[in-house]
Amino acid sequence: MRKILGLAAFAAGLAAAGARDPGSAPQAAKTEGLAIFAEGIVSTPDDEFGAAFTPDGNAVYFTKRTPTTNTSPLSFICLSRRVNGRWQEPEIAAFSGTYNDLGAAVSPDGKRLYFASDRPLPGASAGKRSDLNIWFVERQGNGWGPARALGPAVNTPAEDLSPSIAADGTLYFASSRPSGKGSLDIWRSRPEGGDFAAPENLGDVNSPGPDGAPSISPDQSLLVFASNGRPDTLRGRGHYYPRSDLYVSEAAGAGWGTPRHLGAPVNSTASESNPSFSADGASFFFSSDRGFAGIPMEPAVSASAFEEGVRGISNGWSNVYRIDARVLREGKGATP
Repeated sequence: MRKILGLAAFAAGLAAAGARDPGSAPQAAKTEGLAIFAEGIVSTPDDEFGAAFTPDGNAVYFTKRTPTTNTSPLSFICLSRRVNGRWQEPEIAAFSGTYNDLGAAVSPDGKRLYFASDRPLPGASAGKRSDLNIWFVERQGNGWGPARALGPAVNTPAEDLSPSIAADGTLYFASSRPSGKGSLDIWRSRPEGGDFAAPENLGDVNSPGPDGAPSISPDQSLLVFASNGRPDTLRGRGHYYPRSDLYVSEAAGAGWGTPRHLGAPVNSTASESNPSFSADGASFFFSSDRGFAGIPMEPAVSASAFEEGVRGISNGWSNVYRIDARVLREGKGATP
C-alpha cells in the first residue's frame, strides 16, 4: 500500500484514461453509484486517504500526506465537521501534525480514536524515530485526551498499523512481525484488562504477499482489506508495478470465508486501499489513486490537457471514494 510508511510495495497506480477530445481537460471516469467523497474539502488535488466517522456521522477523520521528495513525507490526521449538511474546511487534529500519523479509526461507541504513528514510544531515547505503532486517544468532552501507545502485545519492533475496531472492542490491524504468513499480515486482538491480549493471525485470509489496511464491520461479519499480488489483482496498462486491490471476506463460523476480489467499480487498474464504513453501515469508503493518465495515452495528451490534469483532482494522488455498502455482499442486498 502506497500509504504504508516504512514498507515497500503498493506503489502508486494510474488508471486507464477513456477516450476524449484532443486537447480537452482529462476527466475521471464516471461510474454509476461511485462518487468522490466531499470533493474539494476532503478529496482534493492533494494526497488524501482513509475516512473514519464519529457515531453521529458529523465528523470525519482522514489522512493527508505531503508530496514525496528526497526527504521523508509527513502524514497527518485531519478533521472535517459537517454543519447543516455540508462538510467544512478541514483542520489538523489536535493530537497530530508533529509526527507521521495515519490511518485513523473511531471506535463504534465514539470513545476512542486509534491511529498509527512513528512518534517515540514511552521510554525511547530522545530524538529516536520509531517504527509505526498503534496509538489511541480517548474522548474528553468535545475533544480528545493525550495520545497513548498500545502495549507490547500489539506494538512490536516490526511495523504495526492500520487499526480497525469492532463494536465489542476487538482490534484488527496489520503487522509485518516475522511470525506472519506474508510480508504484511492481518491480525486480531481482543480487549483484555484495559489493553489487548496477544493477537491471533487471521490465517488463510492472508496471502504470501502483503495484506493490510483491514476494516471490520462493527458486528465482525465482514472484513475488507487491501492485498497486493494475488492472481486476480488488476493490472494497469504499460509496465507492471505492484499495486493493491480491495478484497472482502465474510465471517464463517470461527473463521473467515475465502477472500473475494471486489471488482469494478471499486477496484481499478490504480491502487485501492484504506477501506472503511459509514457510521450507519450504509456506505462504504475507500481510497484510490486512479487518475487521468495511462500508458499509452489514447489519444496523445496535449500540453494544456496535461497541465490541467496534473493540477486537478484526478491527478493520480489518492482521493476518498464512496459507494453503497451493498456492493460488499455480492448481490445479497444487505448492508454491514
